[in-house]
Amino acid sequence: MKRYLFGSLGLLMLIVTGVASAQSIEKAIKYRQGAFAVMGWNFGAIVDMIKGKRPFDQEDFARRAKIISDVSLAPIEGFLTESSEGQTKSKFEIWENFADFEVKMKLMQEAALNLSVVSLSGDYDASKRAAIKLGKTCKSCHDEYRKK
Repeated sequence: MKRYLFGSLGLLMLIVTGVASAQSIEKAIKYRQGAFAVMGWNFGAIVDMIKGKRPFDQEDFARRAKIISDVSLAPIEGFLTESSEGQTKSKFEIWENFADFEVKMKLMQEAALNLSVVSLSGDYDASKRAAIKLGKTCKSCHDEYRKK
């Protein structure tokens, strides 16, 4: 009877752990997607200013650059080992080449910080160059590690 009880208890714990783990994976995916969405929203507005689709507003540009820089530190936390499947555009290659992925994420964070700092100067041309550099940094990671 004790074996049955302990066996059932063990099985129950495995099931609960598996469900909790699946929920954690879903949360991790949503977490990183949310961070990328915030960054994309703000970068889109910056790109629109650069392309002349909206008036250049140095204060708004700098505010958005700061948000991007701050949020750029967040997504890496959401790339749990088990989170390669599910509702995600992340390629499995991330986990096969995680050291390279981390380097690319660090380069993105540095480019985002640079954009934030440069945008405070009010120098439109320097801010534009910094935004283009950030865009290229993001694209290099998307090309390799994001599903189309």
